[in-house]
Formats: sequence, structure tokens, C-alpha cells
Amino acid sequence: MSLRQMTSLAAVLLVLPVISRGGDAKTDKEKLQGTWKLVSLEADGEQGPAHIVAKLKLVFENDTLTFTPGEPGFTNYTFRVDPTTAPPSFDMTHADGTNKDKTMKGLYSLEGDSLKICFGKANERPKEMTSKSGQMMYVLKRGKP
Repeated sequence: MSLRQMTSLAAVLLVLPVISRGGDAKTDKEKLQGTWKLVSLEADGEQGPAHIVAKLKLVFENDTLTFTPGEPGFTNYTFRVDPTTAPPSFDMTHADGTNKDKTMKGLYSLEGDSLKICFGKANERPKEMTSKSGQMMYVLKRGKP
């Protein structure tokens, strides 16, 4: 095998694990842009209040995430995704209020127009996508503004 062939093979072997983990953060971040309608909300295995599920939307714009309608201190966030982790990670940082700069660590699953976001308890990243054992799960569908 020539040096050129070995270099090409090495490049493929270095890139292959990244491809198999599902892409890059920019791609998923771009796919998230827009308005998402809450379909269900669960915490500790219990369904969230129907009146909240019926009204709540999440709006992703660039690096920001806005809950609408929101509550003071729980409306504006910045977010970051990393699809290269297994499972892919989702971090949401409060942009205002008494929790400003505090980050909630989670996981996400993005399949077409369906998005699931799972947060752990006590600022711990969950190990799996579930709403049990103190965890919270948002299930969303792409919606209209």
C-alpha cells in the first residue's frame, strides 16, 4: 500500500465514527429552528397539566430558545446540541431571572418533525430518554408560529 493510499484510509477511518454518530451540531441546530408545539409533558412518569400542554410552544431561533407563553425567569434560554454524544445531548441555559446562567442538562431525539427532550434531576444529565425517576420529558411536533 502506498503512502497516499494509507493517508486516504486514515482520513476515512477518522471521519467514519463521526458520520455514524449522526452528524454535526450545526446540522441538528439548523433542523431545530422554528416553532415546536408541545404534544406531551411528563415528569416522574406523570402527565403534565393538559392546559399547559395545549398552549405551550418552544421557538428556536439561532442560539436562543423561547417558551411561549412564558413565565418570568422561565421564558428565555440559550441552547446547545451535541449529536456526537451517545445519546445526543441538549443543554438549555436560563437567559434571565433568578436562574440566569444556570444550565439544565438533557438528551434529545430528533426525527423529522418530531422532537423529544429529556432533562435529568438535580442538574445531572440523564442516561436514557425517560420521564421516570425524577426526569422530565418534552414531546414536540413542528408547528406553526
